[in-house]
Amino acid sequence: MDEKEELSREVKSWRAREGLTAESAAKLLGIPKRTYEGIEQGRGFSYPLLLRLAMHITALSPNAVEQGKPREEQVP
Repeated sequence: MDEKEELSREVKSWRAREGLTAESAAKLLGIPKRTYEGIEQGRGFSYPLLLRLAMHITALSPNAVEQGKPREEQVP
């Protein structure tokens, strides 16, 4: 498995664990939705280490994840 495929797998897994849409995941990571979708499709990313770090940090911060979700998905 090459770096792009591995990153794609990690990003998909992270999004599934956090219960995010592609749009909310991109917003949470601070990248455009199309860029995020490209990463999931295996097109890679120029800064994979930073992306992994951002996913790790948001996974540790429930508040950050709640802020990234669309309003209809948030629990009152």
